[in-house]
Amino acid sequence: MGLAWWTRSSHYFWYTVREFTALPMALWLLWFLVEIQRAQGGAKGYYPHSSTGFVIFSVIVLLFSLYHSVTFLSLAGVILHFRVLDRPIPSRLIVMSQFGAWLVASAVIAFVLVYFGR
Repeated sequence: MGLAWWTRSSHYFWYTVREFTALPMALWLLWFLVEIQRAQGGAKGYYPHSSTGFVIFSVIVLLFSLYHSVTFLSLAGVILHFRVLDRPIPSRLIVMSQFGAWLVASAVIAFVLVYFGR
């Protein structure tokens, strides 16, 4: 295979993009761990990064993580197979339940962050 095999088909391209999204997310999470360590610094005080570069990087990583999550949850109907009373649950219902669970989890996390952030 040549180096540009993934550019031959749009399916290959978007698959490669999806797999690449893990790298910026990992870098952002490492940066976040460093920030958590800095926040425990003590009396000097903590001043979070608010530089333009960090904000732009965070927005790009957010877009990557949303793409990664949406494509993964969209495959849930293909991956998961359930039966109720010996009848298969439609894959569309499984996908919708996964997105619903994502929405509920996001709402709970947002509530906790706002409630404890006061």
